[in-house]
Amino acid sequence: MLTLKGTLLNIFTNSDFTKEDGTVVEGKTKLQLLVKMPMKNGQSKNELHDLSIPKEKIELYRQKIGKEVEVEVALIGKAVFYGI
Repeated sequence: MLTLKGTLLNIFTNSDFTKEDGTVVEGKTKLQLLVKMPMKNGQSKNELHDLSIPKEKIELYRQKIGKEVEVEVALIGKAVFYGI
């Protein structure tokens, strides 16, 4: 299990979109997190991450905008890890 920790800036829902076959796909609900990432030189940089979440979890975060949160995440695709 991985956890992403950052400041919750916003909660939003992407627009619905229509596939080529006419099927309408509902837009996903996302958390927008500002994450402080450490760098090898000892400094840090801020990265903005948009995380899709199930609609039923929105209420867990709605009152935490502007505060630091931890979100359990899963990976899609290949990830490269390194020690810090």
